Amino acid sequence: MAVLQLRSALTPEERQQRQTLILRDTAALLSLFAIAILLFFITLFLFHSFSMHRRELAQRWHTRGEKALQANQPLVAIDALRSALAYAPDDENLEIELAEALAAAGRTEEAVSYFNTLLESHPGNGMINLQLARLAARQGEEATALDHYQAALDGTWEGDGYIRRREVRLELAQYLIDRKRYDRARNQLLIAAGNAPDEVNIELQIAGLLERAQDPANALHLYQKALQHKPTKLAVLEGAARTAYELNRFLQAKEYLERTLNHAEFERQPAEDQAQFRNMLSDADHILLLYPSFELSARGRAERILASRKIAQERLAACLSSKSTGPPALQTLADQWQHLPATLRLLQLEENPEMEQQIMQLVYQTEQVTSQQCGAPSGNDALLLKIGHAPDAVEQQ
Repeated sequence: MAVLQLRSALTPEERQQRQTLILRDTAALLSLFAIAILLFFITLFLFHSFSMHRRELAQRWHTRGEKALQANQPLVAIDALRSALAYAPDDENLEIELAEALAAAGRTEEAVSYFNTLLESHPGNGMINLQLARLAARQGEEATALDHYQAALDGTWEGDGYIRRREVRLELAQYLIDRKRYDRARNQLLIAAGNAPDEVNIELQIAGLLERAQDPANALHLYQKALQHKPTKLAVLEGAARTAYELNRFLQAKEYLERTLNHAEFERQPAEDQAQFRNMLSDADHILLLYPSFELSARGRAERILASRKIAQERLAACLSSKSTGPPALQTLADQWQHLPATLRLLQLEENPEMEQQIMQLVYQTEQVTSQQCGAPSGNDALLLKIGHAPDAVEQQ
């Protein structure tokens, strides 16, 4: 046992050598770790620098592409955006802009194919569906365009989706108006109006589209809503005057027209526009002087009815005299006039409301038929024809 213990014991020199070896190995291992860490950070730095450089190049080409698109240079934009995609292949916005550039360059089929490929990976993307709707509209594919417009409305949007959907809905309404799909356009516009914020510019835009969609009543309602904003915009007054006039609401139109002409910006409008609104006001004034209003006294109303009867009978006589043979429609009118008393005194008319109504109906009918048989009327005949379109609306507020 003593011999074994003596053999297993290390001499001081051996212990010193072992410690030196351990220290040397530890230092070597630590050096390797340090080198590995250093190489890792160098690699990370190089990779980061490379990535930053790629992003910078992508952004540089992207900027060139956007500027080219804005300058209406789609071919230049295509090259720039493709270069940008080479450095940022996963950038969805770049892909969309490249497809837009293809469409702008007239390469519609290529653009459609590109957008459809994007749609496969982003089926609910609102922007992609909107672009496909525009391309389908350009190609005259109405059903496809409408499907994609609806998909854009139902799709997802980056940023403020509420605003983007409203813009899409208004664009869809304009497309439907251009296609003369007025009923569908009105539906979209009424939805947009119901969801729109209380902002005068938006109300003005929707009201203008409603006018184009042949819906002056709802357009007037929006113009009236926009009139509540101060200061009052001239365009709002013009729209209110125009739609009230179209709806035969001449008393209301007169008020809006007077406010239009008195607006501070009116004199800066083109001369043609000024003349149009001045003529409308003149017509409204004369119509209100012709119209046998129930607000008048019985005598005043009777006087206007007799004056209108004379105007209509003279128009019928002139129309008949211009024809070698009287058309049946004109002969029927002449017979109807002959069934009425040839002479009427104010007192007789004041005491006979049914006769008043019968005469005015025949006046309006005469102006309508003679306009069809002998051309557009002028003067008081033209004004009576306008009244006849909707007599009950003349003084409606």
